[in-house]
Amino acid sequence: MEGHARKTRFSITRSQATRRPVVIRPTPKFYQLTGGNQIIATLEEPSKLKNDSLFHEIPVILNQDDQRTPNYKIIGGFNNNCVQVELSEQLLASIEHHVEWVCLLTFTGFQFKYVSNNSKQKLLFALADEDAYCYCDKNPCEECRFKCKNGFAVYTYWQGEGIFGRDISSFGN
Repeated sequence: MEGHARKTRFSITRSQATRRPVVIRPTPKFYQLTGGNQIIATLEEPSKLKNDSLFHEIPVILNQDDQRTPNYKIIGGFNNNCVQVELSEQLLASIEHHVEWVCLLTFTGFQFKYVSNNSKQKLLFALADEDAYCYCDKNPCEECRFKCKNGFAVYTYWQGEGIFGRDISSFGN
C-alpha cells in the first residue's frame, strides 16, 4: 500500500458528535400491575398510572454493593462501543430469585434485554450515535476523569426482590 493514502474505515455506529451529548431524557419510572407480573417503564410522570389503583410504582434501589446490583464494563472505543453487564453467577442459579430483565439507560433513551433461565452471565448492549460518544479509543474503558458515559445507568429486575440499579461513571465513584 505504499504510495496510496491509507483509508480509515469508520463504523456506522460511531458517534459523529463533536461534544459530549447532553442527557435528553429523564430517569425512567417503573410501575407494576397490582397482583400481576406486568411492568411498565415510562420516561414521563404518568398521572393516570400514579393515581390508578391498578398500578403501583416500584422503587429502584441504587448503587448497593450486593450481588443484585449489576456490574458493568464499557467496551470498545470510537468505532465499536457497547456496555457489557455482568450478572452474578451465584444468583443466576437461584430458583426462588431470578433476573427477569436488564435495562440500560443511555443519553437518548433505554434498552431492555430479557434474561431466560438458561441465559448467559454477560449481556452486551450495543451503542450508536450520541450514545456511542467517547473521548478515547481505550478498550475496556478506564473510566477516567472525563467520564464519557456519565448519566448512564443499568437496572436489573429480580423477581420477588425488586429493581436494583447502578449509575455508570457517576461523579464521586
